[in-house]
Amino acid sequence: MELFTEIILELRVFIEEARSGPSFHEYRSPDHSAWPPGRKGSIVMKCDTAVELGSPGLDSASFLVWTNDDSMVRDGIIAVAGPDLCEAVEGALPFGKVVLLGVSGFNEANCHERHREIERMRYGHNLDGYMMRAASQYLKEWSRVSRAAVEKKLGLANLGAAAIELYRTNEHITSVEILFVTSTSDHVAKLRTTGGRASKLISAMNRMSEEMSFDCAACDYADICGEVDGLRALRATLEKENPHGR
Repeated sequence: MELFTEIILELRVFIEEARSGPSFHEYRSPDHSAWPPGRKGSIVMKCDTAVELGSPGLDSASFLVWTNDDSMVRDGIIAVAGPDLCEAVEGALPFGKVVLLGVSGFNEANCHERHREIERMRYGHNLDGYMMRAASQYLKEWSRVSRAAVEKKLGLANLGAAAIELYRTNEHITSVEILFVTSTSDHVAKLRTTGGRASKLISAMNRMSEEMSFDCAACDYADICGEVDGLRALRATLEKENPHGR
């Protein structure tokens, strides 16, 4: 089953356009993150903060997409478009983060639960001197990085490597690629538009799976279901298993 093929192709175009910019880097993740884990529940206070990523007042976009086609994911690659943590002039950066996952065995019967499982994994991201202050269903993520961590050279490559290591602990995930965008608010806003379309696909999947509602005339997502093969296949499978809905 595939939901995000067009989204991933759009992200490929975004990355290629960013590649021609003045501050674009790609890193390959080591097998293990070189940055030590932090204490569970540790807090980075405002007074100890060197950089805030995606804080209120700045653009923020964070989402993940997956595919059963491993060829669509560059496993172990961390792409960074924009300044790194040590280059944040005013102590804050707009923040875009996309996780692209290659997965195994996602189908109409299990995609809903498996998506929820991998979506929750980001809350297990735990690094010394780094704190995810808030993450929401509205495609936003707000983080703080301590002065001590930046002085010790914590960078976005470390954050990406730690995320890759975390996602690889899931038996259904076969490849991981991370994109960070800190260049401009316009670039992050553009990424957020792409994420909005991905979010709508997820909402349609959730509605069908949770509500067992198959009345297209009364559904807010009828337009995208007609365009995405994976949603049509999901609807057909669920309707066959639950012909009377709920």
